[in-house]
Amino acid sequence: MITTVVGSYPKVAEGGYSTKLIGAMTRWQRKEVTDAQLEETCREITKAVIREQEQAGIDLVTDGQIRWDDLVSPIARGLEGFEIGALNRWFNNNVLYRRPILHKGPVWKGPILAEQYRFAKRTAAKPVKAVLPGPYTFGIVSEDRCYRKLRPFVLKMAEILNQEAKALAQAGAPLVQFDEPAIGFGNTDTKLAVEALNIAARDVGTKTAVSTYFGTLDGALNALMRSAVDVIGVDVVSDPKMLNVLKRTKITKELAVGCLDARNTKLESVAELHAIFRAVRKLAPRGGLYVNPNCGLEFLPHTQALAKVKRLVEAARSFRNGKK
Repeated sequence: MITTVVGSYPKVAEGGYSTKLIGAMTRWQRKEVTDAQLEETCREITKAVIREQEQAGIDLVTDGQIRWDDLVSPIARGLEGFEIGALNRWFNNNVLYRRPILHKGPVWKGPILAEQYRFAKRTAAKPVKAVLPGPYTFGIVSEDRCYRKLRPFVLKMAEILNQEAKALAQAGAPLVQFDEPAIGFGNTDTKLAVEALNIAARDVGTKTAVSTYFGTLDGALNALMRSAVDVIGVDVVSDPKMLNVLKRTKITKELAVGCLDARNTKLESVAELHAIFRAVRKLAPRGGLYVNPNCGLEFLPHTQALAKVKRLVEAARSFRNGKK
């Protein structure tokens, strides 16, 4: 059982590095600090976030996506063809993201996140996974003024994200994760989503994963089990029925089970987590079970997010030691 986090870390202004980050970005927007000074601040905070995960006992860490405004705009900003548009609601959350607007066929000019990943890898004592938006979600949350049809846009983004994933693998990522909250949220074109995921994960050169959250995979899980990724991330918090869906599905991939609510400050008990662990431990291949919050930690204040991370580690360790 491997403990990990999904990707993002809190950016709520409540003291500590969150306040420092927001202050630095505000001064940068006012042109009061240089790009280099902002980058140095981001690196300091990335170090702190990685150190905090490691000290909490997380086995597979992330860089916290400190520089990311949201899941999609960091990639959109690095591609030709996109404009970053107005604020929109992020799925069913009380947070906003800036919708990418595609004006012409997107062009990948070279690695976007690889250098940031290399810095995180140099900083960390533990393995660091890389995170990318999934192609289907990217298409769903963007405005397409070029293709004007979802399928060609999503498949083109899959090709681009495949190039980015390969660059991250070459930078040393032991796992590249594609975040796909749009799969299972609303009316999903599962066939298109899986086709695009297969392209994105093709010949990456390292282990790949898909992380789904906010919705339910009932109806999509079997298709994902036939996809090219190695790990399927399932949110059993947003839809508790997913535990039963898992039990009646032939599991052919490693599983990453989202078992803490990263959108609610209420702290889960060790007993609650053990109940989920017991339900899923025999479903995944031996050594192929990851446990994590159900989505990124950006929705929580830092104090509550850290408490949940520590609780996850506490529960996993006691479960491994037979205290069930």
